[in-house]
Amino acid sequence: MIGLVLRVLPFWVREPLLIVVGFPFSAALFYAGARDGEPIGALLGAAVLVFTVMRVFTVRKALRARRLLRQAAAAPLPQANKG
Repeated sequence: MIGLVLRVLPFWVREPLLIVVGFPFSAALFYAGARDGEPIGALLGAAVLVFTVMRVFTVRKALRARRLLRQAAAAPLPQANKG
């Protein structure tokens, strides 16, 4: 069910949602691993954190591309010399 919802949501809703959920979830996994003394919690927390950081870089790249596209659209076109 969650997979279907994530596929249907647009990029600008899905990615920030994954980031907002990913950081606290990885922290909870780290905490559970430290509390229980089990290394699997820390490993799962690290995996979720890596996944979340990859999402942050994806959103950052998309924002930069969007900003550059906006700047290119707003820039005046150079005039050709008819000399």
